[in-house]
Amino acid sequence: MYRDLCSVDDAGPKVVQFLDRVRDQNVNPTSPLGRYIEGWAQTDLEKIIDATAPSYRFTDPFVGSFDGRSLHKYFDLVQDRLSCTGAISRRELAFFLQGPMKQRSHKELQFYREAPRIGLTGVAEIEIGERGVVAERVAYDLNLASDMLCRASALR
Repeated sequence: MYRDLCSVDDAGPKVVQFLDRVRDQNVNPTSPLGRYIEGWAQTDLEKIIDATAPSYRFTDPFVGSFDGRSLHKYFDLVQDRLSCTGAISRRELAFFLQGPMKQRSHKELQFYREAPRIGLTGVAEIEIGERGVVAERVAYDLNLASDMLCRASALR
């Protein structure tokens, strides 16, 4: 498993401010959802997986579908596909989830999802179960970064 050694402390003031805003949005930082959101913001695969249910499934339309055992491949693929613009570090793959914006039910939440260092923005639908996060499905706004991910997957 991959784990970026950078901590929130050295991620920069904007990241820390963003995490503070996320914590203020009715998400308990010790809950599985809180740990999951923080794990994506820190690109901490261990923290993400720790907050998920055994049946967890992550789906990105441009990259693929992953379970807990294969989620590290998601980071590898995104890093590889976006590297055509130059070297991209694991730290730059930090995704920040803001919300929830919409609630379909108490178990299905929609968040604004952004990776500001690489230019990806969109939404994430997260399903919560009794044992943690069960699923996340993402959809991106159409922009240069999403276009690069889409074209890279078409070439493979």
